[in-house]
Amino acid sequence: MDQFIAEARSLAEKLPDNPFVINLHADRYLYLRAFCAALLAGQCTLMPPNRQAATLESLSESYPGTYVLGQGGEETLPCVSADDASVPEIPDQQLAAIAFTSGSTGTPRPNRKYWRTFCAGTRSNATMVLDDATSCVNMLATVPPQHMWGMETSILLPLFAAVAISDVTPFYPQDIADALDALPEPKVLVSSPIHLEALMKSGVRTRSISKILTATAPLSRELAAALEASLGTRVQDVFGCSESGILATRRTALDEEWRYSTIFTLTMTGEGVVISAEHLPEDVLLPDIIELTAKDRFRWVGRQQDMVNIAGKRGSLADMNLRLREIPGIVDGVIFEPDTGTGRLAALVTAPDLNVSDILGALRSRIDPVFLPRPVIRVSELPRLETGKIRIDAVRALFAELNSANQRD
Repeated sequence: MDQFIAEARSLAEKLPDNPFVINLHADRYLYLRAFCAALLAGQCTLMPPNRQAATLESLSESYPGTYVLGQGGEETLPCVSADDASVPEIPDQQLAAIAFTSGSTGTPRPNRKYWRTFCAGTRSNATMVLDDATSCVNMLATVPPQHMWGMETSILLPLFAAVAISDVTPFYPQDIADALDALPEPKVLVSSPIHLEALMKSGVRTRSISKILTATAPLSRELAAALEASLGTRVQDVFGCSESGILATRRTALDEEWRYSTIFTLTMTGEGVVISAEHLPEDVLLPDIIELTAKDRFRWVGRQQDMVNIAGKRGSLADMNLRLREIPGIVDGVIFEPDTGTGRLAALVTAPDLNVSDILGALRSRIDPVFLPRPVIRVSELPRLETGKIRIDAVRALFAELNSANQRD
């Protein structure tokens, strides 16, 4: 820790005198060091929804004075000695980061994260997900640190709790297993349903995982139970949003209801559920539909932008997509509302050994017939973000291109 603090201080002195920084480091140690250096320099880290050149250019235009770290290799530092190992004090009101929503349901929106927000939120998160661990937890994350899920777990938890984070971000199942095997116990895997689904379908196995933490999309009870049985672990599903951070958890294999942290107050209003907390800069209107079932519990119904109404029937696209990906032979797939004006849903599906009629036949027993997608188009892969989330704009663009080609044929 002493060496890390010394390196962060040294890097802070070398940073340009700019107000905003985009940290693109993939190596988690280098990301953490650069993040802390930016804090020491009084700079705000922008957390883009993706690392595409157009996104970075747009952010730089919206936030004048933005520069980029980690794009052309790591910053070279002279050998530094840890003479001053004291933990630096960061002002509570310092703007530490601006996190952007993923854009999975529309245009990415900015959310300001002050240092006090990160401090209070992370202490609460440690209580919820680390089970009051007395020894150091060794964590591996398959999600990037630029996303709030990766930031809250793999960057902030090591700063506030007994957590050691692996510097790698594996993607493929065998790479995940190898990276886990290289860690000492106890081990915690931070991932997403799409990565965990791929791990289960691959047949690759690893043991001695104390816990799996998953977020960014709904996790089915079937997948959670299969992971627990196959890997000898516990799967803790984590619920939150970019606006509030981690809000609640549940063990999906056993529980339907979510338990939320006591630092939050949830209030039902005419517009939806409002989240209040001392550490949040302002109240947050939850972008999800939930039912409050007890003082500290709720049941999730769906996302506000995720609900569709067809022929007088209301349904959740997230739930339909869970049912779609449960079909044997489906590698990946998404049901969505296209920009066609037909009032029908459509689907893009990766299923090498299934034809369209097979897919529709299996769906009929899983969802209401009014929600059956037409057309269903098979694709080699879906446009997903690094977190596993769907990019809805890219999905609609791909569908428009393929559907137009099918109609010409």
